[in-house]
Amino acid sequence: MADFVSLPKLPFNVSDMVVEAPTRLQHTLNSKKGATQAPTNDAQLVEACHQMESLFINHLFKEMRVTIHRSGFISGGRAEEIYTSMMDAEMAAKLAKNGGIGLADMLLHQLGTSPSAPAAEDSGD
Repeated sequence: MADFVSLPKLPFNVSDMVVEAPTRLQHTLNSKKGATQAPTNDAQLVEACHQMESLFINHLFKEMRVTIHRSGFISGGRAEEIYTSMMDAEMAAKLAKNGGIGLADMLLHQLGTSPSAPAAEDSGD
């Protein structure tokens, strides 16, 4: 009969994973962080990427506000809706300008490197 109190033998040592996992995770994050920095000096592209991230964050705020149940007891009406939408837009712009959620960095990486790749292929013909 099997002993129900004892745990089965695992094919790896759990204590080693606890010690090694944070080190591997930090190494992975550092390598990803260096890879996402776009080698671009185009100020207009940087600004456009931050604006796109701001629009995305603003849309997230708008969709999150829809999920909040409103009792109707205290309502500011249309003026409150306008104020909250303006506040969300400003918060999204500031959030995107101060690092955001990483969308601008991803866009910069994609847009900053993509024009050079087709140009290199076309010049070989």
